[in-house]
Amino acid sequence: MHFRRFMKGVALPVCIALFAAQSVLAQANGSLGGSVLDPTGAVVQGVTVTIRNEGTSLTRTTTTNGEGRWKATVLPVGKYSVTFEKEGFKKSISENIEVEASVPHSFATTLEVGGIENVVTITSDQPLVQSESAAISRQITGEEVTKLPTSTRSFTGLLSSEAGVSSELSPVGVNGNGNISPSVNGTRTTSTSLFFNGIDATNITSNEGSLNDNIAPAPETLQEVKLQTSLYDASTGRSGGGNFQLVTKGGGNDFRGSAYYYLQNKAFNSNEFFLD
Repeated sequence: MHFRRFMKGVALPVCIALFAAQSVLAQANGSLGGSVLDPTGAVVQGVTVTIRNEGTSLTRTTTTNGEGRWKATVLPVGKYSVTFEKEGFKKSISENIEVEASVPHSFATTLEVGGIENVVTITSDQPLVQSESAAISRQITGEEVTKLPTSTRSFTGLLSSEAGVSSELSPVGVNGNGNISPSVNGTRTTSTSLFFNGIDATNITSNEGSLNDNIAPAPETLQEVKLQTSLYDASTGRSGGGNFQLVTKGGGNDFRGSAYYYLQNKAFNSNEFFLD
């Protein structure tokens, strides 16, 4: 009897919390991987691969396997540098590698023969290949969210820029959050799902998948908006329409901030067509 009470009161909630934490980690992060080759095209095993977040200095280390491949999962979104080291080869550093939410990326690296004290730095963008998922998606960066004009300063005003996504005009004449709920590939506007930093926020205010009257973070706080319109897997989609993911900015080593003033008044808007 006491054991049953323990299982219901302690063990079961702990298991649920661990499962929920795993789901959050799977949703709000991305992954990097790839292969390491020598100048002849042969795979190189035993290469030490160090992945470092350029904003927070978060560091992960792994090694290439017998097939010369490596992978790092559960990486917070952001810019990374990847360092490859092995005795007999020059150290190689790839910079400005971007990790996106729920998107596994991979790229190939060729090590040059030489002393490890010699460093080869690749500063141009690496050609990232997304070959582990058939999902059709698009990323809207935080810079695009703040610089592209929207009538209500809502991220939902940019969702219709993706092929297959349609929506009505933003509600500028009402005192609300300015959200609009798009239709993805002809599905209902209530058939979408929304994740906020890995947490399912689809039904945060209603028992449907509409984005109207849902969360509306300030554009300055967003680091990434991810649109997945089709072929996404079960870990991110539970609705028949699209899957939208919001990732807010995280902390860094530098102190930064922004200030803005926004005013919208109907008196400043142009008159309606039928009232002219």
